[in-house]
Amino acid sequence: MAPRIKKLVTTAQQLKFEILDSELEALLIEAELIRVHQPFFNIRLKDDKSPIYLVISNETFPRVIKKRKSDLIKEKPKGTILGPFPSSAKLNEVLKITRKIFPWCAHPQTDRPCFYYHLDLCPGACVGQITANEYQENIKSLILFLRGKKRIIVKNLIAKMKQAAKQQQFEKAQLYKQKIQLIEEVTHKQYRLAPALVLPGFGMEQAQQGLTELRKILQTYTNFPRTAKLTRIEGYDVSNIQGTNAAVSMVVFMAGQAKKQHYRLFNIYTLNTPNDYQMLQEALQRRQNHPEWKKPSLVVIDGGKGQVRAALKVWQWNNPVIGIAKNPDRLIIPTKQEGKKIDYEILKLPTNHPTLKLIAQIRDEAHRFAKQQFARRHTKQLLR
Repeated sequence: MAPRIKKLVTTAQQLKFEILDSELEALLIEAELIRVHQPFFNIRLKDDKSPIYLVISNETFPRVIKKRKSDLIKEKPKGTILGPFPSSAKLNEVLKITRKIFPWCAHPQTDRPCFYYHLDLCPGACVGQITANEYQENIKSLILFLRGKKRIIVKNLIAKMKQAAKQQQFEKAQLYKQKIQLIEEVTHKQYRLAPALVLPGFGMEQAQQGLTELRKILQTYTNFPRTAKLTRIEGYDVSNIQGTNAAVSMVVFMAGQAKKQHYRLFNIYTLNTPNDYQMLQEALQRRQNHPEWKKPSLVVIDGGKGQVRAALKVWQWNNPVIGIAKNPDRLIIPTKQEGKKIDYEILKLPTNHPTLKLIAQIRDEAHRFAKQQFARRHTKQLLR
């Protein structure tokens, strides 16, 4: 036994275990405990040449800045210091997840939207869409989350949600509810810091169960043949960020699993003004020009009756087209079509239903892929 370990064992007075919900939560609480207790035997504090920290600046619109220990000693920045974290890569992953819940602005008060504003990862401090007080409240929640105080945040959000509902501010209450759900999602046991997709885990067994139930649903409400299988499901999402870089993303799921090699992005150049319905129709028409990609067993549209109706006007292949509407998630299933008249079944499944989880994952993946491609194109334009 190494001398340091031997000394640690002989001087330790108490051993405490704490079971947490995820790797993310464990990493945050570990960093906070190291910050508070400054443990004498911690290798990261003693042996690392320059541990990585996070600084939340003390400005009117606080910024979130990564700093090495050597920089902290030299610069002595004013603000809240969090860490140390295991590595810059791990910290980047933590920030990527956290920014979806508590967005912040890298360049506040510049009078022009920043890059992250277009990705819904900035609350608009750059263009004056949020007050200093509102922004600071958001940053306080961010700090609590990064210190592993999930329960305090959720408790505060529940109180705000109830208060908003009591005052009949239902849209505001819904936003608080969505934030609570997102916090629970990213700290769930199935969530990992570096997943193949930035989504909650969805295993093969769950996927197969979801497909089985989905077949039954389609056979009940549509003309889906009883012998047919859901071998290929395509999901579509219209992306139109501030009227620029209009596109429709297509993702493909086979056997309930994402197949990235089959993803496609349809850039829309023919419309002078944004029109989600026409953009979707153009993408679906172009998709049908490529039978070599293999025809889908099912098409999933991100949207409600309007989007599904627009899709059915141009879709010629003989397979079901359904939609998934939000808040709450529900399936939009066309059951009968006579001329321009379409009858729908609005199917509200339990949130833990395997089919709803599968369809929601397809929808979310189409949305993620659209945002990813927008970021890449936007970066290329900036570098020109």
